[in-house]
Amino acid sequence: MKFDIQPCSLHEVRELVKKYHGYGAVGSGGMCFKVVEEGKTIAAFSWLAPPPGAAKSVCPEFPAAVLSLSRMVAVPKSQRKMKHISKPLKAQMKGLIDRTRWPVLITYSDSTLGHDGYVYKCSGWESTVRSRKVALLDSNGRRASGYSNGSTERAKTLSKGDVGIIQRWEHWVCERDKVPEYMRDNGWERVPILGKFYRSGNPAYTIRRKEQQ
Repeated sequence: MKFDIQPCSLHEVRELVKKYHGYGAVGSGGMCFKVVEEGKTIAAFSWLAPPPGAAKSVCPEFPAAVLSLSRMVAVPKSQRKMKHISKPLKAQMKGLIDRTRWPVLITYSDSTLGHDGYVYKCSGWESTVRSRKVALLDSNGRRASGYSNGSTERAKTLSKGDVGIIQRWEHWVCERDKVPEYMRDNGWERVPILGKFYRSGNPAYTIRRKEQQ
């Protein structure tokens, strides 16, 4: 079955997440795509750079090479013709996302929402780290992240919910210990941001193609 997948705004993703995703909210920024059937959006995806700690745990040699599938949401099957959301997900992984810039993709499945990661299995992701985690809830009882704008302070304002299993999934297009070389061979390099530093005290940097300097 052919499908129409296209870039979209975060607002469009957010509206679908509010209605059909267990977390009920989506982070700011990032790269977004939607799947359209007969003029109606039936699925949406949001990609973000993960928190620094998560990126470093996956790819310590080059954390900036990691991109996270933050939200994947679809209307109920009774409201769409498409049966397998893994198809548009694979289209993003293989063509819509620049894998020379983002060779490492990660995402998570949450057992408290009844998710077992089946879509990721069908899309070629590898299951890696499993952990037990307490769900955090906002004042409306919706799932929320304790991480926001580079800080974990938001967690102090949230209440605790159920304990579940969080399964991490990964998809690599290069060897796990060769990411810096892969990025360099594809023209990407770290460029210092003058006068800016991370909390660790290390100089901040951005990633650019050499010809863009």
